[in-house]
Amino acid sequence: MLARWSSWGFVAFAPLALALRDPQTVYDALSAVLSPGSEISLASDDTYQKDFTPRYNFAQAPTYSIGVTYARDSNISILTTGRGHGYTTSLARVQGGINLDLGKFDSIHVDSGAKTMTIGGAVNGYQVATALQEAGMEIATPQCPCIGFAGASLGGGIGPYSGLYGPISDSLLSVDLVTADGRLLTVNETDFADLFYGIKGAGFNFGVGICFTFRIYPATNSGQAMNADMTFVGSQSESVWKAVEQLAASQPKELAFGLSVRYSPDPALKGIMIAANFIYAGPQSEGKALIQPFLDLEPQGVNISTVDWKDIPSVANGGAITNYGCIPGVYYIPYSLNLYQVDVPNLVGVVNYMSEAIGADAVLQGTSIVWQQYAPHGFQLQADDSSAFPYRDAKAFVQIDILAAHASQAPVLTNFGRELRDLLQRGSGRDQLDVYVHFAHGDEGPASWYTAERLPKLVSLKETYDPTGMFSWYNPAILATTQHYTV
Repeated sequence: MLARWSSWGFVAFAPLALALRDPQTVYDALSAVLSPGSEISLASDDTYQKDFTPRYNFAQAPTYSIGVTYARDSNISILTTGRGHGYTTSLARVQGGINLDLGKFDSIHVDSGAKTMTIGGAVNGYQVATALQEAGMEIATPQCPCIGFAGASLGGGIGPYSGLYGPISDSLLSVDLVTADGRLLTVNETDFADLFYGIKGAGFNFGVGICFTFRIYPATNSGQAMNADMTFVGSQSESVWKAVEQLAASQPKELAFGLSVRYSPDPALKGIMIAANFIYAGPQSEGKALIQPFLDLEPQGVNISTVDWKDIPSVANGGAITNYGCIPGVYYIPYSLNLYQVDVPNLVGVVNYMSEAIGADAVLQGTSIVWQQYAPHGFQLQADDSSAFPYRDAKAFVQIDILAAHASQAPVLTNFGRELRDLLQRGSGRDQLDVYVHFAHGDEGPASWYTAERLPKLVSLKETYDPTGMFSWYNPAILATTQHYTV
């Protein structure tokens, strides 16, 4: 079966020879059927290192024998990459597979009159923000600008303007999706509506998205936003969390904020510091009034400015996200969970435990707890059952970011990450562990990524559109049991 989308020079195919394990044999078979605009290389070739997107996290990484722009065969492990930023350990189950790099699907078309944007599967968040800023439009974008925008939307997609518009997937209008059997489907609210539900929050379970159309919105505050950074010492932890609790009770849709609890070598900060960042889609005067309870705590290093909306990632937290979150090739051990309340005593206890542990073992100094809190307004614009995105009532999305200097530190850091996650979970407001799928470590399981309530519907969709489990490597709704050949 062949399916061609001529405008992209793209072919989906099923040559029988691909069941063979020899990389050169597979290379020859793919070369014979790929469209002229495609590229194929063995992973050992210099062209693979030069032309294919490098991974952000090389801990628990998949391995490849061949990289192609697009290929399909149900007997070979295939993992599609847009920007290569996913870091879940579930990806390590792909060994010797085929990398489908969508790097050439990089177009952006903005129609301000129709209030729509159409992009290819490899466009990143900063490219989207830049194009929309120029057009006087906006949309919710990931906090990290180098993340693939399409890939983020397949898992929901959250960021500073989610308080205005909800997860990115709520703005999704249509997806061109290649399924496991080689069909090219245009999926939206009227065509394949059941699949459209699943794509918005669990989309990587069902196929390869190559073209995405989104609803976009006129720029808020003429495309300008307040960015405010400040730093607190660890001994101010209780006061900071009380201010967070106060702000969470009445957080306006235009305000997003985050905290990063981490070790600092600066003696003035006495080990643990809490860096706070506030983004307000409105006049600076209004934003400063909203964060006055934090300013009253007399933080250090206060920096408040008005910036273009597209530049938020490059200035927030002193540019830390752009400078450190977009550099490929780090050994990164992530843990995460959703919180549904601000439990001040528990959070103070976690910070104290973190301080004591890091003080006793310098290996743990690369650990930080990152708290992201968006206003509930945007998440409540659509009904809870409108999509597979499950966490519209989360108070905060919390990441435990751990960087290792080398792989030998992984066992100690892994144990510490789990300890911090367990401690935070005690004050989460829920008995079960819930985690935003793009932040997941990989050990939580489908019920944590998608909720037990949504799983039956997602499993049914999986059985309909991917019965062989071809797309089962990135935090799948069904943990793969079928054996795929590797090359």
